[in-house]
Amino acid sequence: ESIASSLDEVRNMKMLTTNLLNLARRDDGIKPEIGDIEPNFFNTTFTNYEMVATENGKVFRFDNRIHRVIKTDKTLLKQLMTILFDNALKYTDEDGEIQFEVQLKDKNLLLRVLDNGPGIRDEDKKRIFDRFYRVDKARTRQKGGFGLGLSLAKQIVEAFKGTIQVKDNKPKGTIFEVKLSIKTESRKKNR
Repeated sequence: ESIASSLDEVRNMKMLTTNLLNLARRDDGIKPEIGDIEPNFFNTTFTNYEMVATENGKVFRFDNRIHRVIKTDKTLLKQLMTILFDNALKYTDEDGEIQFEVQLKDKNLLLRVLDNGPGIRDEDKKRIFDRFYRVDKARTRQKGGFGLGLSLAKQIVEAFKGTIQVKDNKPKGTIFEVKLSIKTESRKKNR
């Protein structure tokens, strides 16, 4: 079971890498394909992230406050979540902590990813969503980054007509906050 979950994540990362490279070559935008997403989608995804974090010597905590079906693009949402998780994993030191929260608020899906890594300087915050921009080039080279992940994350968020912000986590680290406009499954009224 553990190997199967790890293989799922490897496949997701391969797909993400392919999409990142394709995105770097084209600028025609992203078109979401809306479908139903069950609340358990988040638990399954987070369980896989937890295994990856453990393998990398980090603690992963999650809080899934989604309790009903939502309508959005499952593939793009998974890519966005994976980019944010992978970024936190890459920039959090050994024995670091990553926290991922999801909730619904006023027809918006809110994602928060918190880490206790070294943080991001204010001057870098202005550029981290630029294509090929890397905060720490030497460290990113060791970890295998191309400076495309956060650029793609921003494009995905914009395709959903949402917002993405980066803030400082106190006492240290970074918080990424994403707000996506989504549709929720309407409840049928009994007659």
